[in-house]
Amino acid sequence: MIGKISHSQPVAMPTEASNSSVASTKAPQAQVELSHEMKSLQSAKQSMESAPDVDMDKVAEMKAMLKAGNVSVNLDNLADSMIDFYQGQN
Repeated sequence: MIGKISHSQPVAMPTEASNSSVASTKAPQAQVELSHEMKSLQSAKQSMESAPDVDMDKVAEMKAMLKAGNVSVNLDNLADSMIDFYQGQN
């Protein structure tokens, strides 16, 4: 009977006195203590978030080594590794 609402029965509205008694009653608060492992994980996460994604010092060092010819790169192996990585085989 959607749309047919009868107002023949009175509806009791809560009074302010009953609302204030509910508001003054506070539920007890739970206390949670983290394990040593969880504290270590949180610490590690914070360290990782503050660290840069790329170590530019290592990038510069690698560039210098490549330019000086101190490092040889097998381009076929590099290409195969890149393909495997991007196809999810790594």
